[in-house]
Amino acid sequence: MNSYDSKPSDSQPVIVLGAGGHAAVIISSLQRLGINILGVTSPDDPVEAEILGVPVIGKDEEIDAWTTRDIILVNGIGMVTVGKSNRHTCASRMRNLGFYFRTVVDPTAITAPKANLDEGVQILAGAIVQPRASIGRDSIVNTGSRIDHDCDIGVECHICPGVTLAGGVKVKQGSVIGAGTTVIPGITIGEDSLIAAGSVVFSDVPPGSHVIQPRMTVPPTQE
Repeated sequence: MNSYDSKPSDSQPVIVLGAGGHAAVIISSLQRLGINILGVTSPDDPVEAEILGVPVIGKDEEIDAWTTRDIILVNGIGMVTVGKSNRHTCASRMRNLGFYFRTVVDPTAITAPKANLDEGVQILAGAIVQPRASIGRDSIVNTGSRIDHDCDIGVECHICPGVTLAGGVKVKQGSVIGAGTTVIPGITIGEDSLIAAGSVVFSDVPPGSHVIQPRMTVPPTQE
């Protein structure tokens, strides 16, 4: 097994795992950061030859040609389901081979100096992470999300685009918070929970919950 004696240098080149939409978003952030991207791999037979000008170099087995001292990996696999998704299964497999995952913070995002970001975290374009917030390993804070002070997001979570977490919110491991959701201060969302897009969460959510709020139907105006 390959292993690092210490954390690799952020100046090392990267290979992006995954060749779908999330990979394109990640590549865009890496390009704005000026990171040297050697290529993209796909879990299946590649459909495209390149993504945003970065060559698709083959299936994930291409990683075998590199050592852990040559490259850092970036996870470009999205997370649309709760729990242990393909994104995290792939990350576990690569870590077992000794590879390290780069933390990505888009240059348009704002992260407070006292925010804590673990390995493999991704803070994407326009997101805000305030002081004393903690983001667990491999979690995504997607486009335009706002994570306020003292929030604690567990490992392997996805905070989808446009989410607002008010102060002191806790999101446990493996949860997905749907796009445009607002969570009021001090709420805890249990592990492996799914909060539907556009929700407003006023109370704690038990582990394994699927919160789907009913839509209000407004009758047409009578003329």
